[in-house]
Amino acid sequence: MMKQRYAHLLVLFLTVGMPISAFSQEVDYWSAKRFEFSTAVSYEFSALETSYFHQYSPPFLSGPYESNADQTIYLNGKQSWGLSAALAYFPMRKLGLQLQLEYGKPRMEGTNTAYDVSLNYAIGDFTGGPPYPYIFERTYDWPNTEGYLTQVCLSLNALVRFPLAKKVALYISGGPTYFRTSGEGVGLTYSKFWIEEGYFVGETYQMKFKFGPMNKLGLNIGAELNWVLFSNVSLALDMRFYGCSKESPPLEIRPNEMLSDSIGEVRETMNLGKIEVNPSFYRVHVGLKYLF
Repeated sequence: MMKQRYAHLLVLFLTVGMPISAFSQEVDYWSAKRFEFSTAVSYEFSALETSYFHQYSPPFLSGPYESNADQTIYLNGKQSWGLSAALAYFPMRKLGLQLQLEYGKPRMEGTNTAYDVSLNYAIGDFTGGPPYPYIFERTYDWPNTEGYLTQVCLSLNALVRFPLAKKVALYISGGPTYFRTSGEGVGLTYSKFWIEEGYFVGETYQMKFKFGPMNKLGLNIGAELNWVLFSNVSLALDMRFYGCSKESPPLEIRPNEMLSDSIGEVRETMNLGKIEVNPSFYRVHVGLKYLF
């Protein structure tokens, strides 16, 4: 009886002290899986911060004139939500390649300066040169810039994977990125003046503008933390910087439904130049990754 009791105690001791791995086969998620596909929601921080000084000669339709109008508009990128997707292949346990697609539409805002207009004009068949006998001057407090950027980024990254635990791994990645960036907004101003039934008349319009699309090559670099939730699905938290050199695309005016003048005439009169744009941005994303 005593020997049986000791035998039972010995079996119990060995059972309790034996590691769990003796009863179950651990899965090495970071070497058993070669492919990874992820989808995520991104929160982006645009690095756009620029301004544009616009100066032109507003038309006076009823006689000879000299005129000038100027303003400065500001464009600052804001935060926005976006989407991303990526496919990775690991020929080795810790080294891999990744194809990543990023889409975002961050807002643009800016507090603009006042719009100043001056007009020195004559009425009818005035034959003399300037200065003319009539002067009109006005300063308008103008609405702020509102608009958005549209950004699509395609990246080919080298991946280094550092397993931290059975279900946790840290990724460091980076590589070249193809940027396609365009922008639309409202904030520029157009004016015209004339004499109607003996009265001086003028109209001022808030004009829509656009620039791009710009196609440029840049880079990205970032880190991602992965935690396997169950089976072949993991939660991914990624922080990344997308860097691209500045570009100066031409600024273009969009048609205004309230303005009867042809858009070609308006564009010629406003004579817009180029605006400096920084496509770079930071972003954080949270998503699911599928290991297979």
